[in-house]
Amino acid sequence: MNEKILGINWDSNNIPTLPSVAHKLIFAAGEGETGIAEIATIIEQDPSLALKVLKAANSAFYALNLEITSIKHATVLLGMDEVKKLALGFLLASNFLSVSKQIAKEAEALWKHLLATAVFAQDLQQGGEQDPDLYTLGLLHDLGWLVLMSEYPDTYKKIANWNTTLFEAENELGIDHQLWGAKLAEKWGLPEPFQVVNFRHHYPCRELASPRYLLQMHIANYLADKAGFIAVRPDSTPLDPCAVQGLGLDDDTMEEMEQACLNESGRIEELWEIMTG
Repeated sequence: MNEKILGINWDSNNIPTLPSVAHKLIFAAGEGETGIAEIATIIEQDPSLALKVLKAANSAFYALNLEITSIKHATVLLGMDEVKKLALGFLLASNFLSVSKQIAKEAEALWKHLLATAVFAQDLQQGGEQDPDLYTLGLLHDLGWLVLMSEYPDTYKKIANWNTTLFEAENELGIDHQLWGAKLAEKWGLPEPFQVVNFRHHYPCRELASPRYLLQMHIANYLADKAGFIAVRPDSTPLDPCAVQGLGLDDDTMEEMEQACLNESGRIEELWEIMTG
């Protein structure tokens, strides 16, 4: 751990908070009609959010060729998970992009990285009932950068444009974004997987056993960088072979995945436009 790490005042008003609607969506459960009604009710608590979701559902991105007039209607047609992802995307984008003008460009790059990681992580989802939602984990895996942007915007701008490895840049500037991200996830009351992913997404196999979702998030984070959606300019942490092996992948599969993610770049940009438009 860096002994010269910058101090963070966790009681500061600058530390971001998680919107209550986002918190409810993350913890929302249920299947069938009950789940649809629950998600619709949560979203409708925020009229501005509901309007954004309806606008997105009626956009050319989904090309449904019919008018969607209510959140419940959107949830039935698009699926509960898709509407939940849209709503979370809108809410979290407002958090990650509500920064000083001096780092607006860097905040945009971070948000695109988060969105790409979420989409690529979703592709790795196995579908087990006990598995955490990898899409949501992807959107929230880099909370430490949000802490740095809020507390030390000048330092965030520096590291976002630093010309060295991420490890060297953090060491030089007194940053530990993984530690800070885990702390913020804890402060927000998020489940353990969010804390684990924030704390270990660059080095998933150090010291402790690695849950499957952590290996998946490490690879999704790597793929987002390979596709050009880089949060900060220093070289990203190399792909850890243990993550590849732990998921039963091989070199040929990884090459195919990297190419597929490059081909998804346009879709990521479209999602970005929807969630920030």
